[in-house]
Amino acid sequence: MQESIGLRLGSLTLDVPFFQASLSGYSDYTMRSFARRFGCPFALADVMLAKSMAEPRVLRKACFRPGIDEHPVGAQIMGESPAIMAKAARDLVAVGYDVIDLNFACPVPKVLRRGRGGALLARPKTVIDIVRMVRETVACPLLVKLRIGIDHDSASQDDFWEIVTRSIEEGIDALVIHGRTVEQRYRGKADWDTLASVKARFPSATIIGSGDVFDPQAAFERMRQTGLDGFVVARGAIGNPWIFRELRCVWENRPIPPPPDLAEQRAIMLEHFHRVLNGYPEKRAIGYFRKFIVRYARLHPSRKQVTTTLMKAESRAAVEAGIHALYGAGETH
Repeated sequence: MQESIGLRLGSLTLDVPFFQASLSGYSDYTMRSFARRFGCPFALADVMLAKSMAEPRVLRKACFRPGIDEHPVGAQIMGESPAIMAKAARDLVAVGYDVIDLNFACPVPKVLRRGRGGALLARPKTVIDIVRMVRETVACPLLVKLRIGIDHDSASQDDFWEIVTRSIEEGIDALVIHGRTVEQRYRGKADWDTLASVKARFPSATIIGSGDVFDPQAAFERMRQTGLDGFVVARGAIGNPWIFRELRCVWENRPIPPPPDLAEQRAIMLEHFHRVLNGYPEKRAIGYFRKFIVRYARLHPSRKQVTTTLMKAESRAAVEAGIHALYGAGETH
């Protein structure tokens, strides 16, 4: 399956045709570093609101700056003003981001109510004004993240195709398209046939698929069938950085290793938790880590017990004790 080049994103060349998507509330430095450790060549940071990036004090915060050891790394920005989006892109490149990703896909209701994210798919002119101004402002690789429309009606589909066509004409380096409408959110199955149609219509453009990437073999088979240039891993990477090790093995024609045993899972969970504790007060760190616990638990043979026990833990000692008890040394997956 392996080819000489995995994926080109403008001036950036990856050795595999996949990377980690931006995941709101999840893809912080710790998650990105775990992805890189297990074979992911590139990751996007958590989505950032463009107007917030206009404040120097925000950009100075460590959580909004890339780690010195994680290049290449991308910044995803969201907003409705072309000028503010362009300024945010410029400032984020200045603090060290290597790639800019424009979010026109987020389906979260509070985002849509403010006319951002996926809501902009109903406003092709605004989308293209943003794309054009950002493209004129930054020279780094520029990605555009879309869904396949607000909904499935004909007007929405016309808007989608207009945005696709004109974005490519404006010189973006890749389209990352999630195979669901905004209205669907994450319900049903992702429609990769529409993504294949985009690639067929624009064969020279870099088209990257998104949606339901959970199984490594299936992901590459889908890429082969659709003719897409690559795919992003999103929800499939939460609490499962090992997916990148598996994906890389498939790409390099190597046997997929067995799932991580409980000792390996325990080590990663404890490291993850301790790194969260370094950034937040204990109570807040525990609350933040709980959403990862739910995902880590999916790899455990007693998933319900893990979730029930660890979600009730209210102190650092209780979380650590629960992990040690549930993932005890000597047990295997």
